[in-house]
Amino acid sequence: MPMPMPLAFTILALCLSFFPANKGVGRGAPWQAQAQSSTAAQRRRSRPSLHNPNHESTVRNIIQPKFKSNSDALTPGNHTSNVAIIVSSSRYWFNYRHVTNALSIYHLLKRGGITDDNIILMLADDIPCNMRNPFRGQIFPRGARDGEGEDLMENAEIDYSGTDVTVDAFLRVLLGRHLPGEEIGGGGGITMGGGRRSLPKLDENTNVLVYLTGHGGDNFFKFQDGEELMSNDIASVFSQMYELKRYNQILFISDTCQAFTMADEIKVPNVFSVGSSLKGQNSYASHSDTEVGQSVIDRYSKIIKDFVDDAVTLTSSGSLPQNNESPPFDEATVAVMERLNLHDALVRIPMNHGELGPNSQVGHADHLCSRKMSKVPLSDFFAASSTVRESQLDQRQVKSSLWMSESSIVADSRISRQMEDDNAEKECAVDREPAEYLEDAGDVGKRTNVQTSPEGMSPFDPKFLALMAGFLLCINISSRIW
Repeated sequence: MPMPMPLAFTILALCLSFFPANKGVGRGAPWQAQAQSSTAAQRRRSRPSLHNPNHESTVRNIIQPKFKSNSDALTPGNHTSNVAIIVSSSRYWFNYRHVTNALSIYHLLKRGGITDDNIILMLADDIPCNMRNPFRGQIFPRGARDGEGEDLMENAEIDYSGTDVTVDAFLRVLLGRHLPGEEIGGGGGITMGGGRRSLPKLDENTNVLVYLTGHGGDNFFKFQDGEELMSNDIASVFSQMYELKRYNQILFISDTCQAFTMADEIKVPNVFSVGSSLKGQNSYASHSDTEVGQSVIDRYSKIIKDFVDDAVTLTSSGSLPQNNESPPFDEATVAVMERLNLHDALVRIPMNHGELGPNSQVGHADHLCSRKMSKVPLSDFFAASSTVRESQLDQRQVKSSLWMSESSIVADSRISRQMEDDNAEKECAVDREPAEYLEDAGDVGKRTNVQTSPEGMSPFDPKFLALMAGFLLCINISSRIW
């Protein structure tokens, strides 16, 4: 008696249930699903890792078009040198973020080609060597990541620290007044005998960046909770610098609570003023790190750092350097700074892409300047002048010709280029997300591949052939029994 058809179809259905269907692939073959999944994975891997995904559209709209030859490029200023004075005036471990703010700006300047001879770095507390710092000698702007995060103390030269960071020292640096025991160094600046401390040379061709971070209030900025720098002190020292012809243009940035009130009394020409908050507003910390145990950076400084890094990531060609020595500046960073104006970098982007805090706004003033902030490239204050950068490259070429023969330069060029790439990736590449996030993302990708590329049916699959043989054998046996 033949086996009833419903029972035969039931057995066939049980056999076929061992083979999952190709969900989401339609009528395509299994290898098509795998190819589509592989293409999607490659597309995900090819996308750059950004600190803020919203930066991508901004970079494509306001920076990348300026790389075209027919674009309306920003015109650099007529200065011949750059000097920066960076101050973190807060003491104590819980002000970790203020040191990070200052060092973030410091490293942007170094990437722009401004040397330590032209940067005065004043840190009121030795946070990296604080007893409560679990990572001695290191400080991290985006988190420690078990000590593998971006370390801002690497290659940092501090000129004033501890109790030497005072209002008087700050004003003396701007005015070039030295104390007994200090003497004028060979480069025209004033240096301490046997020490790193220096007062760089300023003249009417010097662009000066003044950056303050710490605690403050309405028209005052605190130095170590012991004294205060008032807004009229700032106005007075800038007026004296103007009379002494000690600047071409000044960019004054205050990153503190009620920061913009520090510019209230400024009345001399060619001073750009920026404050991370207005009168009655606060400046807020960005985020905490569980390993460090403190807030690691303020929001305003983080936004500026993150955007420049993301812009470099999106616009860098990744081409190999043509010289056998490490360049004295990061060319990709300088290229971005030359195409990013002051207003966008310091005002518009922090307002549009950053959560500055409840009701916090960035204040700015350029009414006393010969040019608007929107017409001034960031490189005018954050990068060495084109003349200085060209001389740095010329000096490097001369050094190469003196100490290497032509044959050795050719022979070693490939190795040195690779070393330069490795160093650039270590020092100037944008940090990726924490390792735990990358591991989670990798697991998700693997799970996605498993789901979108399931094993499909094939008439030549050994398992399929074995099951079909078993199915036919069951039918034969059943027909004999029935």
